[in-house]
Amino acid sequence: MPKIELRKLTQKFYDDYPQSLYPEIEYKLGRPYVILLVKIRKKTFAIPFRTNIKHSSCYKFKSTKRITNSSTGLDFSKAVVIIKKEHLSDLTYIDNKEYVYDYVHYKRYGGNKYIEKRYRYTTLKYFNID
Repeated sequence: MPKIELRKLTQKFYDDYPQSLYPEIEYKLGRPYVILLVKIRKKTFAIPFRTNIKHSSCYKFKSTKRITNSSTGLDFSKAVVIIKKEHLSDLTYIDNKEYVYDYVHYKRYGGNKYIEKRYRYTTLKYFNID
């Protein structure tokens, strides 16, 4: 099974690839981009998760819990190649606790047909997690 790693790019990466010379690299001061690392032909690519994708060079998430009026997913057009280990942070995580919290709320108070559909096949129903 392939190893999946989520990380962030470090300030060292942005120092080595300044926005003035590399304007297409995703950079917003104070905004960390979570990236998915993928190895292809002995090179490591960092593919950023994005919340406002308006093109087709991506993998769009179909059932995100984020409330946006846009598509969220992995943006292949903003991938970068990782050359130095110091360009990567330690492992990071996406907060999946929301799914469990939302399920508990659904069990207590119910929900509309879309919420019911989300939890129709969950294994959480086999356990008492109130």
